[in-house]
Amino acid sequence: MTKLSIQVTHYRTCVVVSVAGDLDKISTPQLDQAFTDLLADGHVHLIADVSELEFCDSTGVWLLLSGLRRTYEAGGWLRLAGVRGFLQRLLELTRLSDAFPTDATVDDSLRHAPVRRSGPTPPPTVA
Repeated sequence: MTKLSIQVTHYRTCVVVSVAGDLDKISTPQLDQAFTDLLADGHVHLIADVSELEFCDSTGVWLLLSGLRRTYEAGGWLRLAGVRGFLQRLLELTRLSDAFPTDATVDDSLRHAPVRRSGPTPPPTVA
């Protein structure tokens, strides 16, 4: 049985979507729904923390590409943080590693978040 865990952490100007486990044909609808809900709520700057991803098949890669396209179309971006192992190899073999903005860690990705200049910065919230 496929296991995928998704945790969403809201920051002031971006959202981190942490995924752990297997991203495959069975589990991609979960992540697709998370992306859909976030975009519908106006969150267009997304960071996918894939550092705990154990497996990703072509369906998972297509979903990440779809997320990339959808965020760009909405005027934002999707960054991948913590790409390693199987996913890294898959992206390199398919030459898709150049399509995704990637960072070694979530903290590195957060440095690319837009700066909102008004009011104090609230701490992140976990959904």
